[in-house]
Parts: sequence; structure tokens; C-alpha cells
Amino acid sequence: MSRHECNLLLAVDDEVDFLDLIVQVGAGVGCDVITASSEAAFREQLSTRQPALILLDLQMPGMDGVEALRYLGRVGTTAGILLASGMDQRVLMSARQLGDQLGLKMLGTLQKPAMLEEIESLLVRHLEPAQRLTVEDLQRAIEEHELVVHYQPKVVRSNNDWQVRSAEALVRWRHPTLGLLPPGEFLPLAERSGLIVGVTDFVLTDAIRQIGHWRTRGLELGAAVNLSPRLVQDLEFPDRLGVLLREFDATAEQLTLEVTEAASLDDPDLVMDIFTRLRVRGVGLSLDDFGIGTSSLTQLYKMPFSEVKIDRLLISEIPTGRAAATVVRAIIDLAHNLSLSVCAEGVETSPVFEMLDQAGCDALQGDFIAPPMPASEMESFVNVWNGADHTLVPVVRK
Repeated sequence: MSRHECNLLLAVDDEVDFLDLIVQVGAGVGCDVITASSEAAFREQLSTRQPALILLDLQMPGMDGVEALRYLGRVGTTAGILLASGMDQRVLMSARQLGDQLGLKMLGTLQKPAMLEEIESLLVRHLEPAQRLTVEDLQRAIEEHELVVHYQPKVVRSNNDWQVRSAEALVRWRHPTLGLLPPGEFLPLAERSGLIVGVTDFVLTDAIRQIGHWRTRGLELGAAVNLSPRLVQDLEFPDRLGVLLREFDATAEQLTLEVTEAASLDDPDLVMDIFTRLRVRGVGLSLDDFGIGTSSLTQLYKMPFSEVKIDRLLISEIPTGRAAATVVRAIIDLAHNLSLSVCAEGVETSPVFEMLDQAGCDALQGDFIAPPMPASEMESFVNVWNGADHTLVPVVRK
């Protein structure tokens, strides 16, 4: 399938009123919407247009959502897919996992009936910039220092309290005309073009430099950095990392590298070599996005990870489904039995915070604690948070 059309949404649903609502919301957020209320219309739309987003109802007469996902996999769509259904969250999660296994770009789910604000928020979150970003744009951004790093505090359990001990480094692009772009709008381009190596090197260098700076300010804060699978294939990487740590007076123990299971699929022996060398030097290794898609339990004991990071999608399901909470507790218990610490990302509410606290999660991260912020704001946040009592319920400071 050819490159998709920017900001074109295909809404697939047999409820005409719902389709009308999607068209209305799409117009309000600058999204062109085409619709399909039958299997024939769905296939016809895909044969003539290349949507950037597909909102797919799982319960369509004559074609269920699973059949539609398999068809999308066969035609090789590059569109992001949002699932909508009035069915329970377990069914939605299963369908999303199927889409992941088919190689589709599964973005999220929408529980019906949905409020207008929910639909609007979902579309805005997954729209692309109105102006198409190019490889040349991104190359220029790297060379002209348009990339910036924000840090999201991560709290860890300490004597029955929660204290900020590290932060995740998250890249942003300060685009000269589009403003501050989140990573989801340009990292896929970086991955496809190979520029992800340059982006990762920039973030890694900034994070290690920041660790050293915080130490000069009396803050013993660590940093976590998402590691591109391409760098996991580079035998020289551990040595280059060691040079950076020494240059900025940061210890290996203050750095955690977050990697997904996909990093080890192509050459597991090579990855084992690199991971082991990193762990021997004291660098932390976190298995990212665990609990969603094809996460393999064998990775937990075959690779030398020090942490498991539970995927934000699974955490987001805790308020609406007992099954998600049960799975999260099981992951925490399993990780602890393997002598691994557990971090939950995407903690957005007080009830989720409390549930994870009671379940024995070791570290928490999410907008309920604090959104990502410039490094310059971290010191004051840490001083305020760590000086407060969070034994029972955290105090929200943003």
C-alpha cells in the first residue's frame, strides 16, 4: 500500500449516528473523515484511499473486527488503527494483541458509548502534523540542535514512602513552524530513515550530562533512556557508553536503558553479549512495554534485565477491568520471584497509584505524579516532592 494521506481518518461502523459524530469531531480537529458502514464499503474505501487512521468497530454485520484486522494485515496497511466496541475490555485487549501479531500499527481502544470529548482527545493524540515531516527536516533538527529532552520523574518505594530517585529522558522536537512536537510524531520517521541512531545518541548524551549536572547540585538522580534496537546490535556501544559516563562524572548505576523485546529478535546471541557487558558495568536494563503484544516470559530469565516496565496500556485498563489488575499483580509477583524490580508507567489517577502501591510495585511513573518537564524544573520538583509525605496518597504537583 502506498504512503497514507495525512490526517485522513476512515471510520468503520454500522451505526450511522456514530459515523456522523466522528465526521463532526473530525472536522473540529482538522481531520478529514471518510466512512464505511458495511464490508463492501470498507474494502472499497481502502482500495481508493490510504487513510492515516482507521477507527474500526469490532462488531460489524457481515464482517467482524477480527476478519477486518486480518484483511488489513493482508493488504499491508500502514495506517494507525483504533478499535471501538461496546464489548468488555478483555475483548478489546485480545483484538489489539491480534493486530500487533499481524504487524499492524495498533494505537489504542475506544469504549462505546463514548463521549464527544473522549473521541476528540483520541483523534488529536494520533493526528499527524498538518505539514509533512521529511527526513531532511529531521536531519536538520539533529544538526541544528532543535531536539530537546524533557524528563518525567519516576518515584520509587523508600521506607513505605515514595521518593523521586530518577527520571525518564523523553525527546521532543522544537520545530520552527509546528512548535513542540511529541516523539510519536517523528520517531517513526527516525526509525524508517535510520536517523534513530542519531536521535538516541543525542538523548543518551543529554541524560548522562544531566546526571552529572544533578550531582554537582547535590541531587543523586538517575536517568532512564529508551535504547534503539539498532544500537543493541553495535558491539562498540558499551565502550562508547563508558566514555560518556566518565566524561560527565556519572556512574553506571545511575543509568537505566529501556529496551523492548524486539531488540533481541534478530541476533539474540549478539544482544546477550551486549546486555551482559552493560550489566557487568553496572548499567540497569529494563524490559519495556511488558504485558502487551508478544511479550515473552522467557526474556525475563534469559536476558540479564534488572527491571520490568509494565506497559501503560495495561495500566490504563486497571480502572475499568478486574482482569487488568489481576494481570498486573501477577507480573509484579513473577518479577519479584525472579529478583527483578517492577516499574509501572502511565499512572494517571489516585486509585491506580494506590492499587499499584498495595500490589507491591517498586516504581511508578505517570502524569499523576508529574508530566515530563524541562531538566531545569526537575530540581525544584524533587525538593518539594521528596520533602512531602506520600505514605498513603501522593500530592499532585505539576
